[in-house]
Amino acid sequence: MADEIRPSRQSCSSRVQYCWRLAIPFWMFRDAHRGTVEQRIANYRYNRERRGVLPFYVWKWIAIALCLMQVMRIFSDLMARTAAQSADHLCVTLACMSAGIGFAFACMVIVLLTATYFYLAWVKQ
Repeated sequence: MADEIRPSRQSCSSRVQYCWRLAIPFWMFRDAHRGTVEQRIANYRYNRERRGVLPFYVWKWIAIALCLMQVMRIFSDLMARTAAQSADHLCVTLACMSAGIGFAFACMVIVLLTATYFYLAWVKQ
């Protein structure tokens, strides 16, 4: 019985890792803050060469943010139409808040990816 559970956990873990890699590009980069001076310089150069993938991810996250903003707008309109004391109003409110939190997260990822791109493009070491 335990052997049957392990493959499904590994499969779920690999799916989550695959989705994470589709969303965040930092798995493609190397840590330029550890190791000897030569290793750090080599890792920084490697990261500078790989910075070209970052604009694609920025645009992907801009699209995600726009979609979340539209979902938030739709739920906001639904909140205005439902009675304040109903259970539907609570569900719509929670969905609207979740979309707003997702939108804020997407905006932070956009800023982080953009700052990383500009840092790798302009700072030469």
